[in-house]
Amino acid sequence: MAVYLMQLKMRNIERNNNDLYKVLKSLQSNGCVFQYFEDSDFNGRTIEVQGKELLHFASCSYLGLEKHPALINGSIDAVKKYGTQTPSSRAMVSSPLYKELEGYMEQIFPGHTIITQTVTLAHCAVLPLLIHAEDAIILDAYAHNSIRMASDLCKANGTFVVVAKHNDMSHVKYLKYRLKKEGKRNIWYCADGIYSIHGDLCDVTNLHKLLDEEDDLYAYVDDAHGTGWCGKNGSGYILGSYGLHDKMIVTESFAKSMVCSGGGVVVPDYLLADVIKMTGQTMIFSGPIQPPVLGSLIECVKLHLSSEVEQFQSEILELIQYFRTNCSILGIPVVTNDDTPIQLIKIGNTEATFELLSTLVKSGYFTMTATYPAIAKGEDGIRVTLTRHISKQDIDGFLGVIKQFIAVNNIIVNTEPT
Repeated sequence: MAVYLMQLKMRNIERNNNDLYKVLKSLQSNGCVFQYFEDSDFNGRTIEVQGKELLHFASCSYLGLEKHPALINGSIDAVKKYGTQTPSSRAMVSSPLYKELEGYMEQIFPGHTIITQTVTLAHCAVLPLLIHAEDAIILDAYAHNSIRMASDLCKANGTFVVVAKHNDMSHVKYLKYRLKKEGKRNIWYCADGIYSIHGDLCDVTNLHKLLDEEDDLYAYVDDAHGTGWCGKNGSGYILGSYGLHDKMIVTESFAKSMVCSGGGVVVPDYLLADVIKMTGQTMIFSGPIQPPVLGSLIECVKLHLSSEVEQFQSEILELIQYFRTNCSILGIPVVTNDDTPIQLIKIGNTEATFELLSTLVKSGYFTMTATYPAIAKGEDGIRVTLTRHISKQDIDGFLGVIKQFIAVNNIIVNTEPT
């Protein structure tokens, strides 16, 4: 009776008129999205969904480390010593595992690293703390939703937010000029290191040049999809390839390639790091990372400080290049030119994209779509993520299904990367 009365009270809230919800419910019923895998023993290469074994092309475990013995043993040892949780704000007291982890982080990342519960909470700690009403934010058009959420917090405090053309530093420069003319103080450009839908790389060379040339311009870059699988010791795309610019803050994720949880905020200044750590809202008012996760993450970081990870990085890069080469041979349209674990195959039509996704699931492949509003209308496609769990033979079969679908449905494709 109580549930029925609650439903009556909520009846005026819009639910069924949400078009995205309708589409996702249809895909869910076909085993494509919002699924639970049913494996009793997860291996990373395949997952069982609705009683069917599928090859996993939707995982962000790029190096395939989630069953690595060192990580598992680190988690077990930590939970035995410190329990399942440290039920206290870090503003009060932290597990000694945090201190040990921070010491290892100094060996991987330049600058100073603050450990956060998630990358999203990192954004919510840093951006509202450093960006004020008299400042402005320039968002890259494809910046991750988590950055946009944190930007909305700044906007609520009076910060002006504007969107720049994707990866277009000349447009960023123009917007910065306009904002300064309007009296804005500090201008922050927010972007991704590797964009989570297209898999393309941030134009760091020209971004650094812009930071050097323009006073009062700063950059905040989310390198969640670069951490671990590339860069020396897994330092990621931004820091591993270009180092830490003295006007840039970079966030790293430990929940994707590094298969644990948490995030890191890397800043060039010790005092700034201390201010974020002690006064960032989500640093004070959110719970800590659990001891078993910290134990696993410590072992993961130690693994990345060894030579073993170099072989893993070489193997995933070989698979990425194999995938891209065979897409070119088969005439399958990959959207970007970059060798990253995220590859977007453009179909260009939402309905055809959903049909292809269903076809792939029926053929034994689990992946995901990229459609509006995550991507511009007409740019719809299949978002593929590659891991070391996948073999070249798996890739051959996967691309074969897509090639046949394109041919049978007479889909006109443009193979020129954008």
